[in-house]
Amino acid sequence: MKKTLFILLSILTSYSVVYSQSWDNQDDSWGNQDDSWGSDDDESQSTDDESTDDAWTDDEGMDDSWVDDDGGDFSFGGDDYVRSSRPEVKARPYQRFTSMPYDSSSQLITFVEVVEVIVPDRFLDLGGDDYSLSDSLYQRALVWMQNKFGKREAKSMIDAAGIDPDGKEGQTIKAYVHMPLAVQLNEYQKVDAGIIKFDMELRFKDERYRYKFNNFVHVSKSTNGKPDDVTYMEYYLSAKKNARGNDRILIACNNHMNNFIDELKTTCAATPFIDDDDW
Repeated sequence: MKKTLFILLSILTSYSVVYSQSWDNQDDSWGNQDDSWGSDDDESQSTDDESTDDAWTDDEGMDDSWVDDDGGDFSFGGDDYVRSSRPEVKARPYQRFTSMPYDSSSQLITFVEVVEVIVPDRFLDLGGDDYSLSDSLYQRALVWMQNKFGKREAKSMIDAAGIDPDGKEGQTIKAYVHMPLAVQLNEYQKVDAGIIKFDMELRFKDERYRYKFNNFVHVSKSTNGKPDDVTYMEYYLSAKKNARGNDRILIACNNHMNNFIDELKTTCAATPFIDDDDW
């Protein structure tokens, strides 16, 4: 019996010792676990501090991305930043029309040129008459005037010019011409600007002729019953008042005269048709 009790007490004593040791080990593990949590916090805190310093308080990072060498902020403009502005628009001064032919010796607007008329050899070989002779050129120019103004009006213009007081150099046509003047406002619109009057002189020699147009006068119709306004064309060249309106008159006159001269040249240089019956 004693032996049995001794065995039971020994077993109970061993079991109690083992159980107490297991609780001590378990406390140690929780203590270590707390230590591990504490170490994790320290590491995360240090990591956060380092990342914060790197992202926001690093001097090199701030200097490179936001601040220039002179301390200017590129996002809002530094000392050297220049705001872009609209370029300054300057009005150009008005350029006057200067293409009118002006004779400085007579101080008059003068259209003058010597034009040669060359008959093709082929025309003469076919039996055509030489139309470059002075008589032929004179007749051509006279017919051109009659077709352009009418026979009666052409005769009136020639009579108004009178006889040449300096005599004749070959065949001569003198006339005091007047033509309507139209001002081109734009590509599609023209307006009546009165009439222009000028002296015309055509002198003919064999194989050449000379035209001369000068003493231009602009006559604008009056609408209030007053006499018509008469202005020498040379006035428009130098008048500073209403410069744009003056240039419109000069340009219109220049265009009319160039067309007038082209028609004269075309008439005098036209090759007649040969009716050859020996074909």
